[in-house]
Order: sequence, then C-alpha cells, then structure tokens
Amino acid sequence: MFEDIVTKTRAGYWLKRYLVTATANRSRYRIPPRACVQGLEAVEIADPGTTNYRKLDQKSSDEAVYWEQQPAGVPMGYWIEGDQAVLVPTPAAAYNLRFKYYLRPSLLMTSQSSTLGGAALVRGRIDSITNLVSLRQVVVNAQPFDYSLGTPAAITSGSVNIDIVKPDGWHELALVNCTQTLSGLVITLGGTDDTSDIAVGDFVRAAEQTDWPCLPDDFHRVLADIGAVKVLAEIGDLEKASQLLESLGADLERFRSILTPRVKASPPRIPLRPFAWR
Repeated sequence: MFEDIVTKTRAGYWLKRYLVTATANRSRYRIPPRACVQGLEAVEIADPGTTNYRKLDQKSSDEAVYWEQQPAGVPMGYWIEGDQAVLVPTPAAAYNLRFKYYLRPSLLMTSQSSTLGGAALVRGRIDSITNLVSLRQVVVNAQPFDYSLGTPAAITSGSVNIDIVKPDGWHELALVNCTQTLSGLVITLGGTDDTSDIAVGDFVRAAEQTDWPCLPDDFHRVLADIGAVKVLAEIGDLEKASQLLESLGADLERFRSILTPRVKASPPRIPLRPFAWR
C-alpha cells in the first residue's frame, strides 16, 4: 500500500546505499535482497582506489548482447537479470560499486522501546558511541531480543545481523543488515557501511525487525486502519470494511500529496540556457 506511493515520489524516503567491490572478470552482482521488489534507483561505479562515483546507464537486453561480446574493460552500464545486476563490459579490475535502492520496510514486532504494551524492559537503546570511524562500536542499555525465534531471546555475538532504527521522524534505518560482535553491552559493527547516521538514542534491532512502522507518526493510524480493513473483510463484515476503506482513500491521497516537494519553500529551478544563434 505504501511502497508504491513512497518509491514513486523519488524524494529520498527509504533510499539506502549498498557498497560492494566489483572484482576483475566478474560481471554479476546481486541486488540487495531487502530492496523493494528487487528494484534499484541507480547503480554507480568509482574507478579503482577512488570514491568518485559516476552513474552507469541501464542497458536493454538487446544492447547487453552487444556489450557482452566486448573484452573486459571499464564498465559502461548494466542490465538486470532476475536478482542480478550485470555489468557490461565485464570489469577488468576492481571497482567500487554502489547500489541505491528503496528499502523494504521491516516487520513490526513486539515493542522493546516501551513498557506500555510491549516488553517489560526497554532494550537495545544506544546510550553511547565509541569512535564509529575506527572502532565502530556502540553501547546499548540492554541486549535487544530477536523476535523471529520461537521463544524470543537476547541476541548473542554474531547470532544475527542487526539494523539500527531511529525512534522518531520517519523511523528510518541508520544502518541496514550489519554484522555484529557483542561483548557485554558493547556492540562492534562489522562491514564498511557508513555509520554517520547513527546517533545516541537510536535503537539496535535484529535485522528486519522494528518497533515502529517506517512512516511519519501522524500516519501510523492509517496503517492500523488498513490492517483493520483486511481483518473485517476476512471475517465477512464487508459493510464496515467498505466504510473504513472509503475514509482511507482520502488519508492516502493526503499522504501522497504532502510527500513532494520535500522542501516546500524552495521550488526547483529551471536552468536558462543562452540561445544558439546561427
């Protein structure tokens, strides 16, 4: 219901980056599995040893046939086959590859951020940060639980990947699907993903689990109403379902209308180019 609206605005909501090294003589790279419908916003590449990214052009399958016949070299574009982005031509050296994609929202689980209707203890809140550039460590108030288990239990060192969730705003993720090691309440973040979005007060959760819908707080009721429509339809109360669905149409239209432009006081500028006189 919300993925279509949010991704079509292309306003940066839910937009994440995934970094991977493209190695010599390997052309196929998996699209991040948590991307909405395995879709991409862009694929970018940087020359070996640099972070000066440039956008690759998406090729059609007909064009890809031509490019695949070329010798390995500097990738000029890509095409998508299943869940793979195929670079063409095949890289002849190591390149930094960056996928931009819209993150599929996490699953709602029993709240660990409040004692009101959720867990009996607030868990996983980041109370301090230890040099994220070199040590990549955060300190939590209590170990968060993994609610995908039959009996929820605290995560252990290396047991699951983690997300770091923001408790306000759009409840976006500051870090996605990161490996971790745990020593007491100190969590060391694996990988090389950018950690600059992490702040004290954010929450550590098992990957793909969250306490909050990834929406502004004033539209959480809309999500609850959508769930109610599904339940009413399942139990056969179609009259109440249709009444609620009618009001939802206006709510969703309001949601769609306020997403763009994102900055209300700065309309996009149209560049003026001098006439080319002959």
